[in-house]
Amino acid sequence: MKTCPECGEILGDSVEMCFNCYYNFKLKRKITKDEREENNKKQAEIESQKAEIESQKAEIERQKTNEKRFQLSKNPLFEYKVVIVNNLETGEINQIQMKTALDTWSEQGWRLHSVFNNELGKTSSSVSVGFLGTTVNATIDQTVLIFERCIKAGTD
Repeated sequence: MKTCPECGEILGDSVEMCFNCYYNFKLKRKITKDEREENNKKQAEIESQKAEIESQKAEIERQKTNEKRFQLSKNPLFEYKVVIVNNLETGEINQIQMKTALDTWSEQGWRLHSVFNNELGKTSSSVSVGFLGTTVNATIDQTVLIFERCIKAGTD
């Protein structure tokens, strides 16, 4: 807390000017009426500029949002379907099941988007007696098909 040397008003430490007598702690003197009016004009101008800047920022943000919405409305919308085809026990691709999946989904308007191989496996072991013991290492290979279908055409 600090005290104004002109009028004795108790003020906070961060106050730069006494609100009672207009003593300025930085200038160490009272501010005249003309100086106060000039300060008020400058402060009003600064506030006006800040408001204009904020308005411009809001307009820019609104334009960006509208551009994103417009771009999204131009893009087509797709849906996806994942189909898993288990490979044969020999590790070969199950061609019959693969062809059936491709034919079935393509007839419904789906097109093949991506294909990848997925290997599932586990290792299990049993207790050995003497020198006899067994370990089983089993893996299953799968072919994963990802189909896509356009559900909303894009606009140009």
